[in-house]
Amino acid sequence: MAAPFLAGIGLIAEMALDDEVPVIVPAAVGTALAALLLFLLRLVKVTATISDTTRLTVRGPFRSRATAWPDVQGIEIEVNPGAQAQGAPSRIVVLYDASGRRLILPHLNDRNTPDLAREVAALCEVWMLRRGEDWAPVPKAADKIARMRRHPTPLVHIAVKTMFGAFLLGGILFFIALATGMYDGSDPSAFADTVFHPLALFMVLPLGLYFGAFVVGAVLRRR
Repeated sequence: MAAPFLAGIGLIAEMALDDEVPVIVPAAVGTALAALLLFLLRLVKVTATISDTTRLTVRGPFRSRATAWPDVQGIEIEVNPGAQAQGAPSRIVVLYDASGRRLILPHLNDRNTPDLAREVAALCEVWMLRRGEDWAPVPKAADKIARMRRHPTPLVHIAVKTMFGAFLLGGILFFIALATGMYDGSDPSAFADTVFHPLALFMVLPLGLYFGAFVVGAVLRRR
């Protein structure tokens, strides 16, 4: 994490020494960099998952949310939607409350917790002991948890991969159309020049398949 900030400081210093760059520019960039650094430090130091006798508290960088043990509907290990980022954990732990809201539990993941399954099992034991004998699952939350278990890969991941696949497909179709003479761009009203136009292949096709994958996936997952 230090490398990008060192590079940013170097860039700010270079702009500050350049007489052609207005003073406001390095000042603004430096302020933004400092704000980002403070946010990341707060994110690391302040965020926490706190368990006591009455509730489970998720403390974020700017606000905390407490869920009473009887309102907890499930504590699950799930796929991390941001796992593609460098250094991000691939598995995270989430809490579902009585409204079906999904809360990520800070620092409980396969990167920060060596034996994640054991840690989550212990937390679930605490929940089952403290939720009360009359506890019963809320159908709405139970249905959502069941859907997430059946479909652990986030739908947005599937849609994004579909979109990138469409970009690749569009490139292949465009070069084939050029090589075979099906597209030369000379007649915008021609069917081939419309279908194989770069705008159609590199914007309409990827965006169409992205939203199509999202809608179809959402419908199939609700069955």
